[in-house]
Amino acid sequence: MKERVLSFLAAVVMLAVILTAPAAAFAKSSTPVWDKYSKFGSHKVSTMTFTVEGNDFTYKVWYPKDIAELSKRPIILYCNGTGSNYIKTPDTETYLKKAASYGFVCLTNTDENTGVGISMDAGMSQLVKFNATKGHRFYQKLNLYKTGLGGHSQGATCCLNLSSKGNYANRKYFKTIYACSLPTPQLEASPLQNCPYDASLVAIPTLMISGTGATDNGIISPLETSLKPAFSKIKSDVVMARMKGIEHPDSIMKTHPYMIAWFDYKLNGDKNAAKAFVGKSPELKTNNDFQDYRLKVRVSKTTFSKLTAGKKSFKAKWTKAAGVTGYQLQYSTTKKFTKKMTKSVYIKKAATVSRTVKKLKAKKRYYVRVRSYRSVGGVKYYSKWTATRSVKTK
Repeated sequence: MKERVLSFLAAVVMLAVILTAPAAAFAKSSTPVWDKYSKFGSHKVSTMTFTVEGNDFTYKVWYPKDIAELSKRPIILYCNGTGSNYIKTPDTETYLKKAASYGFVCLTNTDENTGVGISMDAGMSQLVKFNATKGHRFYQKLNLYKTGLGGHSQGATCCLNLSSKGNYANRKYFKTIYACSLPTPQLEASPLQNCPYDASLVAIPTLMISGTGATDNGIISPLETSLKPAFSKIKSDVVMARMKGIEHPDSIMKTHPYMIAWFDYKLNGDKNAAKAFVGKSPELKTNNDFQDYRLKVRVSKTTFSKLTAGKKSFKAKWTKAAGVTGYQLQYSTTKKFTKKMTKSVYIKKAATVSRTVKKLKAKKRYYVRVRSYRSVGGVKYYSKWTATRSVKTK
């Protein structure tokens, strides 16, 4: 009898394990993007090094080993922080190799003072040559116009300068930035660094991440004197956040999964990666290891070109806005556009720049305004309204 009871109890315990194990095993992660890019991707990785005439630096590239079988690959140029490079800081190899395992071609060099941007621009020029050289492993395998700029500390300054200074021949290729622990403009303009930057000249999407530790927040990349000013000045979409408790030397290694995800989103259009940065509940905003999340979506403004009265109707025309999803036309019988007296029409194609509104009251004055919008991560972001115009129907 005792043996039967023990056997029964063992069976109950075993059943409990079986029933509870799937729930634990398949529990939904609150940070799926972070989890994915914390691990290596599906591609095995190869490397190569080269030198460039005109400087003494060695350049290293990490790339998918099966690149010959793949379509053209997006590029990441990684700019080193002060006194750092892939030889002195082995962690650099960790995240660039990981990025390559997701299909990127990643380039860095031994320059320990990249801030001005000259050495990295020279490396990009060499990639352009490789892409055009028959017989080279990169011949017609690089998607030059999908190049992202990543950098830590002075390297973040390098990214801003490469994308904004008109004297760089390769500026046209650069499409997005990952700026980790961006130093203050005052620090970078000082004799200590001598690589000033102007965030107001940057016009490509940018992700800025830093740490809240004393060396980042108190000295090199403070929220109030570095991140917030750059966030407001950059003339493109910007995402900003800080990782809790992270010090300056560790910020890039600790946050690099979001660097790779950002490039997958901005260079490859990966919709799952995008969920970390935009949408109704971005992962970077809800991730408990981060704080100070901010998002700025830049929406080009449209202007009225013509407003014409018709029989119980009017026709509105406006200018085409660059990079938008569509337009919202709003009309009202009052200048104040009170809710009860106002109606809206959504135009869902950016190329459509006119709309006739019918079934209105005859000989009635209507007030009309238009604004453009962009849908980003399933959320609409709007420009400012045009100046209000009025029209009296026939």
